[in-house]
Amino acid sequence: MIGHLRFGFLFVIVALFASLLILLNQDGHTPLLAPENISVRAPDYVLEDFSAIRTDENDAGYKMLLGKKMVHYPDDDSAELEQPRLITIEPGKPSVQLQADHAKMSAEGEDIYLSGNVVIVRNEGKGRGETILTTSLLHLIPDQDIARTDKPVEITETNATIRAIGMEMNNRTGNTQLLSQVKVVHDKKR
Repeated sequence: MIGHLRFGFLFVIVALFASLLILLNQDGHTPLLAPENISVRAPDYVLEDFSAIRTDENDAGYKMLLGKKMVHYPDDDSAELEQPRLITIEPGKPSVQLQADHAKMSAEGEDIYLSGNVVIVRNEGKGRGETILTTSLLHLIPDQDIARTDKPVEITETNATIRAIGMEMNNRTGNTQLLSQVKVVHDKKR
């Protein structure tokens, strides 16, 4: 979270700004204010170097969200994250790690947009090797277990590298649809 030193610094800035407004009013000048029809989007809280853990009802699995910074906006209950990282561990399933440079989350996390160096790693398990997915933009719809992008995507598995433009992955059905320009390089040596 924002440290005590940052609150002190913020207080000094606000005090200086208020003093400036008082001085302008005493000189007979009208302070410059934003027009009433322009809304300024202000966060209600900021978290820095944070982590949050959510466990399932049996405490057998969990999801951990970490990040460098999260800014929450009360007007639409959205949040923006810097360097988010998500780790998911569920019983009987391979663990999954996800990271990106930025993320935007809608209210209640219904839609999550990851951007910049998006990497998803599914560890090996259930007879499958590790899978790594990389792209520049990924739209997650958690309630439906869907991930999609219209950007270039690369999927690397034990014996193959798959490149395509656009993808939709349904985690519930296990189906992945690659949308265009699909190229597969299969390597028996891996």
